[in-house]
Amino acid sequence: MMRPKQRQWRCFHCDALFTSTKTAAVHFGATEVNKAACQLKDYEEHLVVYIRELEARLDGYIAEDSHVMRAIYTMEADHRQALIRAEEQGYNKGVQDAQKETAPCQQRATTAAS
Repeated sequence: MMRPKQRQWRCFHCDALFTSTKTAAVHFGATEVNKAACQLKDYEEHLVVYIRELEARLDGYIAEDSHVMRAIYTMEADHRQALIRAEEQGYNKGVQDAQKETAPCQQRATTAAS
């Protein structure tokens, strides 16, 4: 039985071979528009990991999938539910008040009919 072939990525700039997704992503970047690490100037290479982390975070913000956006969506949902509950409570109170107002009239009508 053949084992599945391990994925590999080779940089055509520097001919480096990467066998893990993480190391390949650090070298190539998260998207195809990022510059490969080997194409950065020598004095910029120590910033590669930091740059890649910032790119990944930016991609999350663009996709609106950050912890901040999730917290905002949660707060909006909680607020919407609170508004619905308050509206339902107000409606129920109005129905109860209307029933209290019409109860004496209904009693008189049933007494008169008997």
